[in-house]
Amino acid sequence: MNTSRSSGLAACAVLLVIACLVLPVSGAVSVGAAPASTTAASTTTAAAVATVTSAKPFISATVSPADPVVGTPVTISGVTSNANLSAGVQVWIFAGSYVNVSTVPVNADGTFSKTYSTTGLPAATYYVFAQSPGTDGMFGITMQSSGQYAGQVVNTKTGAAIFTFTGTGSVQDAAAAAALSDAINLHGGDDVYTKLTFNLVSPPAAPVTSTSLQTIPSTAPATTKSPLPLELTGIGLIIGILGAVLVTRK
Repeated sequence: MNTSRSSGLAACAVLLVIACLVLPVSGAVSVGAAPASTTAASTTTAAAVATVTSAKPFISATVSPADPVVGTPVTISGVTSNANLSAGVQVWIFAGSYVNVSTVPVNADGTFSKTYSTTGLPAATYYVFAQSPGTDGMFGITMQSSGQYAGQVVNTKTGAAIFTFTGTGSVQDAAAAAALSDAINLHGGDDVYTKLTFNLVSPPAAPVTSTSLQTIPSTAPATTKSPLPLELTGIGLIIGILGAVLVTRK
């Protein structure tokens, strides 16, 4: 009897030790583990936030046709993203002393397009900048279009003049393109841009139509001497002789 009771107590002791070893581990697992669905959702949300945060303003553009003839319209089109679409895009076109800066509206899908006339423009290589104001909706670099400082490129935040397209100390063509690139990159805002060129060529010269000169034969009759004067002279001579004979006979 005592032996059976001792064996039972020993078995209970063994079970109690096993329970002490197992239960804390199980409890830790059940309390510390997060549901799989919650973990996946958190990861997805973090990724989405990272994507939105890292997105930067972007713009691209094309010109068509690439080598237009003077008088042929030129279309500048493109797309901008992650920017303030309501502000539009600013398109610069310049060559030599010619410069055109205009604001082009942007559609809801980020696309934009504008066609320009080239009638009367000189044949040259034209530089094109398509500039987006970024998320703040403000063009950090623009050009004074009228007044005493027309043609001068300025920083709209500081009012500082950067360079001028016209007048004393003007910068043109490739030098102007480099100066404008530096201005947009260094003005301290979030403007982005893309640049391209097109060649405006002179219209082909009108072909010269040559007319071959052909020798036209003369239709005037050949000049001939009329025998009439000779015949009249002979008759007169005969009459003279006969008159002389008659006078002699008398």
